[in-house]
Amino acid sequence: MDSRENVKTRRIEANVKGKIIEFDEYYMIDPATGEEVFDRNIEIENDARLYDIYKKQMNLLTSSEIKNIRKKYDMNQKEFALSIGVGEITIHRFENGSIQTESVDSIIRLSEDPDIMYNLLIKNQANLSDNDFSSFLKKVSALKRLKHHKIADFNINDYINLNFETESINDVTNQLIIEYNTQIDNVSKKYGIEDNCGAAEYITPLKLQKLLYYIQGMALRIYGKPAFSNSISAWQYGPVVEEVYQQYKGRNPIATPKTDYEVCDGLKKIIELVVSSYGQIEAGSLIDLTHDEDPWINSVNSGTISIDLIKEYFNKVYE
Repeated sequence: MDSRENVKTRRIEANVKGKIIEFDEYYMIDPATGEEVFDRNIEIENDARLYDIYKKQMNLLTSSEIKNIRKKYDMNQKEFALSIGVGEITIHRFENGSIQTESVDSIIRLSEDPDIMYNLLIKNQANLSDNDFSSFLKKVSALKRLKHHKIADFNINDYINLNFETESINDVTNQLIIEYNTQIDNVSKKYGIEDNCGAAEYITPLKLQKLLYYIQGMALRIYGKPAFSNSISAWQYGPVVEEVYQQYKGRNPIATPKTDYEVCDGLKKIIELVVSSYGQIEAGSLIDLTHDEDPWINSVNSGTISIDLIKEYFNKVYE
């Protein structure tokens, strides 16, 4: 905005609902006279920026945050308002700078959760046409499903500066086994398990396959590149890397390798993330989880799960 010719800024104090706020106000100068002139668009923008500062200070959603929640459901302003049970023009006003009440702010904030939005849609069904209700319910249901598949919790900023390279499946598999079994050993020591009782909890071939799939998915989501180049197949019990299956079948559980294996820092951190999140789920439940995910569902008949399909899905789950 400041780069526009004849537009200047000045620091002022403004009173918003009894609260004094300092902000940089834009104003227009007439190049011929050097005097300030009124510009309606600049005044509207100043008000919107001022009110957003107020909203942030009062812990209310900003105009852009409200818009992002609405767009998540592919709704226009009127449709979103009717779906959450507020007045038809309410969302239009708030997205254009008006300050919402705390009660309405709470409804909008809660609606960001697809589970809550689903319930709001059901509650306000009468506000919508049958076609709109059916369309929105389908969209929200899909987002609900994605939410329930969002198992790992991570900050992508912790990963972007780490070195990442696609590694051999052998190195990835061995690093995964080491990480998983080490966590089991640590738990055994913590709770004073002295004998081999913990060994039965070491990683199994079935769980190994599912975690390799999730490592591939998280690598594609975070770095946009695969963790390993081997293909993943859609077998009866979920995704499988056939070369690894042939190597480890019958070894149940799998012992920790005696040789150290090194993978790049970015991939090692992804393996740690997958083990600490998906690795906490029992193997049978991991099968059910993969069976409810698009990559396996859309690949059963073709046999091979494409890299593009895995990447697209994990980008949606962890958008």
